Amino acid sequence: MGYLEEMLIKNGVIYHSPDGTNSYIEGSLVSNSLVVRNSAGWVTHRIERASNGVDLIVRNLSTGLVETRITM
Repeated sequence: MGYLEEMLIKNGVIYHSPDGTNSYIEGSLVSNSLVVRNSAGWVTHRIERASNGVDLIVRNLSTGLVETRITM
């Protein structure tokens, strides 16, 4: 498990449930960013570069708000 995945699990963006429902990170060719998909395959969050060009932000697609910032 990588640093990015650990941080997203810690912040509740990615989850692994005992009943088999999991979310996962996937690359997106359309927006040139990473996305988080739920167990049904729907995109729930987008991972983008922050304005400083170093950190990452995790944006909730349903609200459009930044949920967390990951410092690298």
